[in-house]
Amino acid sequence: MRSGSFDQAASDYDAARGFPPGIAETVVGAALEWLGSARCVLEIGVGTGRIARPLLDRRVAVVGVDLSRAMMDQLLLQLPPGAWRPPLIQGDALCLPLASGAFDAVVTVHVLHLLSDWPAALSEARRVLRPGSALLSGYDWRPPHSPGARLLARWRELLAAAGLVGSGGGGRDFPDIQAALLASGAQVEERTVGEWTVARTLARQIETIEHRTWALGAEAPVEVYRRCLAELRSWAAATFGGLDRSYSVAHRFVWQCYRWLTAEHGG
Repeated sequence: MRSGSFDQAASDYDAARGFPPGIAETVVGAALEWLGSARCVLEIGVGTGRIARPLLDRRVAVVGVDLSRAMMDQLLLQLPPGAWRPPLIQGDALCLPLASGAFDAVVTVHVLHLLSDWPAALSEARRVLRPGSALLSGYDWRPPHSPGARLLARWRELLAAAGLVGSGGGGRDFPDIQAALLASGAQVEERTVGEWTVARTLARQIETIEHRTWALGAEAPVEVYRRCLAELRSWAAATFGGLDRSYSVAHRFVWQCYRWLTAEHGG
């Protein structure tokens, strides 16, 4: 995935994917129970700082890595005046430009399932961890049969028909990722924290896809992307009887904390 996939979505990302008031503090509070006294935390796919900024507010020393410089620029723009500016590195999760065993914890949210070679990213995450340290992987959960989830599933189908992505279901490989981590010897704790409801229209969700806020298909050529969007609008209007009716969807945030009891890294 190239940096441009998210560069063009940077200014709209928080409006489309940000937490409602109070939820970020709840999500980060749960993470801190696992991070404990971690002095140096790496966030892979730091983006606009949806997780990193509240961690920084709690005086956690965060180092951020992201392919998109534009996303990280948005993070810096949202820091309060005089706040500490964290080290932000433009780099690839598949080949982290960082020393082995350099971090007390690694955090990654909405990143691993976007990568075609996520096993390599997992190996890199483990490589930069100190022995016994935690890998925190998080994601937003929403009902799989909600209008928005069905819209994204149809979007994947259209992209697959255009030869742009694989033809798998909803585009998420969380069970596969968890299975790989467990097979590598990790122990896992899972916690669901923060519940909120998002009210939006299908028209608004299609607009976020049009702005390439969602990674799925973000690298598609312009003309192909426009054609798929037109087909998506037609499908949604026929399926749901229009695009402007508002619907509400429950969301929850899921943290998974992985630790290895052995000192062996990578592989």
